[in-house]
Amino acid sequence: MSVDAVPGESAAPTHDRADRSHHHSWVKATWPVDRRQWLQLAIAMIAAVGVFAAIGLLMTDLLAPNPITRLDDNVANRLVSGRTAAKDDLAHWGAFMASTEVKVVVTSLLAVAVMVAWRRWHETVFLAFTLIFEATVFIVVTSIVGRPRPDVPRLEDSPVNSSYPSGHVAAATVYGAFVVIVFWHTTSRWIRSLSVGVFVAVLGAVVWSRLYQGMHFLSDVIAGIVLGLVSLGICLFVIGRPDETSARASDR
Repeated sequence: MSVDAVPGESAAPTHDRADRSHHHSWVKATWPVDRRQWLQLAIAMIAAVGVFAAIGLLMTDLLAPNPITRLDDNVANRLVSGRTAAKDDLAHWGAFMASTEVKVVVTSLLAVAVMVAWRRWHETVFLAFTLIFEATVFIVVTSIVGRPRPDVPRLEDSPVNSSYPSGHVAAATVYGAFVVIVFWHTTSRWIRSLSVGVFVAVLGAVVWSRLYQGMHFLSDVIAGIVLGLVSLGICLFVIGRPDETSARASDR
């Protein structure tokens, strides 16, 4: 018996208390974003708005017409000339996958699912912040640039009359946050490959659909992809992997 032990007292309750404390801490996982990270996200968001707005104004207004805008017009007119009833239907469903209603519902359901699965905030916060970052930058930039949509018959109405960048395509790109979470939690090649394949297929369908419907120029969808990737990269860098967050919490 240790010289520090109290006669007649078992060590078991100490272990039980430690186990309960560990379990309690695990259930009430540390919020993965601290003040410093909030500041980093805010600065990154302001910088992203500035860069994307500057590029959009230069390309579509101050330096227009230019080779990019001429290519945009050419692609838009070619897609209109190749429309069919079957393609119209496919484009409708392709664009629907990244509509505001779908992306909010899908992200919310998956956020709840990962919360239940791992009983911590990290994955849920990563999903939500990536979507919020992308949507906020998109709304501000599209308001600043105000690029008219292609001057072709459009197959869909939208309350937003600005074409740059493509919000649908940016939203489809940040679906990649789901792929990141899959890579965090499994090393299975086929599961990883399946997640990447589904993501690429959805993104490709949304890109084609928005171009085909006459809702965006080619440069708009490219800007949407870049915006989505930037949103993913910034949130991943700032929020980090779950184990990195745990390490930061234990250092406090």
